[in-house]
Amino acid sequence: MLEKTSPSDTPPQSYPDLENSSPFIPPQSTRKRATVVVLVILGFLVFGLTGYFIGVSVNPLSFNQKEATPPGNSPTSNPTAQPTPPPDATPSLGQTTVSFLETPSEIYLKTSTDLLDKILEFPNNKSGTLTRIFSQDNPALEPTEIDEADVPPGQWKILIKEPVGNPTKAASILVSDELFSFKKSPVSGSFLFAVSWSRSASQSAPGAWSPTRFERILYLYDRNAVGEKLKKAAVFDKTTAQYSFPKTDTFSPDGRFASIMLFACWGCGGHTPETYLLDTQTLKTKNIGRVSYFAWKSNGSYGYKDYIVIECSKPGPGECSQDPDSLPLKTGTL
Repeated sequence: MLEKTSPSDTPPQSYPDLENSSPFIPPQSTRKRATVVVLVILGFLVFGLTGYFIGVSVNPLSFNQKEATPPGNSPTSNPTAQPTPPPDATPSLGQTTVSFLETPSEIYLKTSTDLLDKILEFPNNKSGTLTRIFSQDNPALEPTEIDEADVPPGQWKILIKEPVGNPTKAASILVSDELFSFKKSPVSGSFLFAVSWSRSASQSAPGAWSPTRFERILYLYDRNAVGEKLKKAAVFDKTTAQYSFPKTDTFSPDGRFASIMLFACWGCGGHTPETYLLDTQTLKTKNIGRVSYFAWKSNGSYGYKDYIVIECSKPGPGECSQDPDSLPLKTGTL
């Protein structure tokens, strides 16, 4: 880098008399001055970069926060844990949302499915949005649907947002997501619910439907958990077990343990379900198979009687089993 000099420092070009000209600067002195200039510039750079990194370490979000938040989507302060849905192979064409509302005496669940693309449709329903509100399972093991006008006012908190995609590039998609079972603990206020995620696709519209997703997921909302309160307790489909339709049956006296009845199908006729046990604190599970009697005791212990198939005395639909009263009571612990 050349240093700019003042006119008084510049040697006169028109005088041949060198004695009256400005003194000559040796090359070595020039190199020393250039070195000083370079060191000064490097010092400024080091000082500037040091100040920048100190500022970033004090406030790590100050640089990237605006870029990390898309326009129109400011961060919320909602403390409710919301599990991130799994990435879909294709852009979302719709979405099913599950929310809950808690009052001093009751808990309600709401499912709302929004169809955002014309290739999506509901079974026997031409609307673009389907919203249903439920209280706990009735004696028939079905969630009790209620009118929105009968729900007390309050703030709904989102539990799940599940996108609807088109991984098979289908011409038409049938969406049949629904709440399958819902029951709360009588002690802790936590609750179990199962959602049936059901989608079918057709390569023509209309055409033959082929299932692309057909599973029931059992979720636990644990209000006493530290951190994320919503947990996925179990996944059921025909690829994992023959009995894959869960209906919550009973809770233990302390509210910690639950028994779930697993059916081979739902609405398909009489058959005896398997009994599936869940520890809501550790998510430990145990399938004790088909039983003719079951009851919780204390600290995760239970009593049960076997289900024993016998020959039917008269022909009829289904199978016959031995009278539970004639069977011994057995015990177990989860």
